[in-house]
Amino acid sequence: MSIWTHVGHRLQSSASTCLATAHAGPSIPRIFQRGASKKTRIPLSQRLKAEQSERAARALRNKGNIPTSVTKTLNEASGKPRQLKRKKPKFLPLKADDHTFNAYASLPSASLPLGNAETGWGEDKLKPPQLTSHETSTELSPPPALPPHMTNLLVYSRRIEGLLEPSTNTALQDVKPLSAQNPIATLAHGLDRVLFNPGVHWLQDPRSRVYNFPPYLENIPKVTDFAFERLSGFIKSSRDEDLWSLARRENRTFAGSTSSLSGMLSHIYFLLSGDKDVNTDNLSRHFGKEPRGFTAGQRMPVSVVYNHDKGVYAIDSDSDNDDVDKNILTWMGTLLEKYLTATPDEFAAYIRSNPAPESPLAESPLRDAYRYAKSDRFVMRSQLDCHDPRLPGTGVFDIKTRACLPIRMDLLNFEENSGYLIRSQTGKVESFEREYYDLIRSAFLKYSFQVRIGNMDGVIVAYHNTARMFGFQYISLQEMDEALFGSGPGIGDRVFSKCLGLLEQVSEEIVGCFPNQSVKCTFEKLEGQDVMNVWVQPVEWDGDPEEHPIRQLEVKVSNYLDQDPVRGSTAVSSIDQPWTTHWSIARLLSSGADIHRTLKAAKDRQFRFYDIPTGWDAQSVGQFWTNLSFNGQMPRENGGEYTPSNFRVAGKRIQYLRAVARSGREETERIASEEMGRKKVWLGGEVEEAWLQDAAEMAGTQSVGEGIEEVVEAEGG
Repeated sequence: MSIWTHVGHRLQSSASTCLATAHAGPSIPRIFQRGASKKTRIPLSQRLKAEQSERAARALRNKGNIPTSVTKTLNEASGKPRQLKRKKPKFLPLKADDHTFNAYASLPSASLPLGNAETGWGEDKLKPPQLTSHETSTELSPPPALPPHMTNLLVYSRRIEGLLEPSTNTALQDVKPLSAQNPIATLAHGLDRVLFNPGVHWLQDPRSRVYNFPPYLENIPKVTDFAFERLSGFIKSSRDEDLWSLARRENRTFAGSTSSLSGMLSHIYFLLSGDKDVNTDNLSRHFGKEPRGFTAGQRMPVSVVYNHDKGVYAIDSDSDNDDVDKNILTWMGTLLEKYLTATPDEFAAYIRSNPAPESPLAESPLRDAYRYAKSDRFVMRSQLDCHDPRLPGTGVFDIKTRACLPIRMDLLNFEENSGYLIRSQTGKVESFEREYYDLIRSAFLKYSFQVRIGNMDGVIVAYHNTARMFGFQYISLQEMDEALFGSGPGIGDRVFSKCLGLLEQVSEEIVGCFPNQSVKCTFEKLEGQDVMNVWVQPVEWDGDPEEHPIRQLEVKVSNYLDQDPVRGSTAVSSIDQPWTTHWSIARLLSSGADIHRTLKAAKDRQFRFYDIPTGWDAQSVGQFWTNLSFNGQMPRENGGEYTPSNFRVAGKRIQYLRAVARSGREETERIASEEMGRKKVWLGGEVEEAWLQDAAEMAGTQSVGEGIEEVVEAEGG
C-alpha cells in the first residue's frame, strides 16, 4: 500500500523523492567581479570620507530601520557619496530555523564588515551599540497580538481530508430486487427505428409533408384530459420499503433514487472539473460564439433531505415551495411516457372522458420496473422506462420529453407558446439544433448520471411544444460523454466514479453534523469559486427559525495526473494517466447567524420569477394562479400559494419568444387551411382526412382517439 503525502504542489508516494535543485550557480553581480570596473583607484582622502559616510549611514540605518542591503556608491566627480535610497527587499529574511533553500546565500554582502582581512580596514571603534533583536529590521518581527474580538485564527471546528485514488473497479454493482416487478415497457408506433439511426427524425417532413411516423402522434392530448390518478404514482426513496430493506441487507448507510442524487452529483462535478465548459464543436456556426458553460438552472442550488431510520438514511429531493404542481412540464413528462409506449386503444383507457376500467390500473399488484445497485456506502434506485433487446448492454434506455425554448423560459404562458414551431434542422431559433444545444448545457449532465445509475444505454428525446410533437432523437451515453467530458473510452465512467466517491465522503460528514436524526441540506458550487458549500439543519425544530441549529461544510479538491497537479478540466478530459483527487471537508466555525445569512443567499438563488402570461396583468394574475391545475382536479388548498412579488412583467426576450410563437400559430393555421380535405400520407400509407381535423382545432379541443379512421396501405407499400 502506497502512502501518499502532499509535498508543496506535488503529490508523492513514499517510494519517490522530490529534489529541489538550482538550475545553475548564482551569478555574481558585475559590481563584485574582478576587473569589472575600469575606473581609476579612488584617492585615500575620498576613501576616508567614504568611511565616515558609511558610519553615518549605518547609524541612520539602525535608527531608521533601513535594510542592510543598501549599497553605497561614490560620485567620482565630486568625491561625495551619493544619496542613500531605501530599497524594498524582494524577499523576507530567513529565520535561523527556516529550512527554505536560499539561492542568494553565496552572494557577497553589499556592505562588507569592517575589520575584514580583505579590506585592510581596522575595526570600527565608533560603531553604535548592538541593537536588541526586536529593534533590528533584518529579523522577522513577532506576530502582533490578536485583537480582542479574534480569539482563534482557525475558521473550522473539524476538518478531514483524503484521496480518491485511481481505480478500475465498476462504481456500481447490481442488487436483485426484493419484489416482483412489471415488465419494462417498449416503444410503440414504430419509434424503435429511431434507436438505430443517429440524428433527429422528423415526425412530419416539412418539405413534402409526408409523415415518418403515424399522424396520431402529432397532436398531443391536453394535460387536463389525462387521468393521472389511474397510473401508479412516483414513490419517494423514503417511502420505498424495498429500498430501505436492501440498504439494511447490504449494510449500506445511504439510499436514494436518480431524482434525488443527480443534483448533488452535478454540483460535485462542477467542483471536481473546475467549471469545465461543454463541447459544442459539433454544432453549426450559429452556435460558434454562444456560451459553453452550464445554464443557470443547471447550476441552481440543490436541496435534499436525509431521512433517518435505525442508522440508515433515505434521501429525498426537497423543495421549500409547492409550485411544482403548477409546472405543466412535470405532468407532460408523465403523459408522454405513456403516449409513446402504449397503443391508441391502451392509451384511451387513461383519458378522463373515457370510463375507467373495472379493475383500476393503479391497483396492479406488481411494482414498476426498477434497477437497484450498490456502491461502497449507497444503495441506489433507477426507474426503467423502456427496453429494446437489440441495443448494447442491458438494452434499457430512458424516455425524455423536451419542451421547446419558449415553453421552458415562459412556463405560465404555455397556451400562447404552444404555437411555437420547429421549422428547420439548424439555426438559433425554431430548430432542432437550438434544442440540442440547450440540452447539452442544461440536461446532459443530469441525464448521464441517471443513465449510469440505471445501467442504461442512452435516452430517447421527444421534442414538443405541449400541443404538438415535432420529432425524436436517440442520444447514447457515449454521445453525452463526448459533449460533457471529452472523447475516449471510459472517460465518463471515471468521472462518475470520482463524483460518487466524493458524495459518499460528504454524506458521512452531513449526517455527522446532527447524528441519528433526519437532516435537510443544500448543495451549491458557485461558478468561479473553488469550494462547494453544504448547509445542514435538523428537520425537526419547533423553536425560533432564526435559532434553528445549522452547520456549514466547505468541500475543496485538488487534482493530480500521475502525481502532477493539474486543473480540474484537464483531469476530467484525460484518459491515459492515473487521476488522483485530494479532497478536504471542513466544518466552519462561523456563528449561526452568519451561516443562516449565507444559506438565505443560496435559497434566493433557487428562486425564479414567473412572467405574467398574455391576457393577464398584475391585478388579475392571482386568479389565474389560484385556478391553475393540470391534474383535472381542484387545486390543493396549500399548493402554490399566490405571492404577488413572485410575478413580473415579461421582458424583451420573453416578448420576442411570444411573438415567434404567435407567428408559428399563424403558420400552422394557414397550412391546415391549405391541406383541408387532402389525404395525409405516411411511410407509403395514406390516412383519410377524417382521421384528423385541422391542427389548430385538434390542438385546442380534440381528445386522443376521436376521429381515428383506418390506414389505407398504398400499392407496394
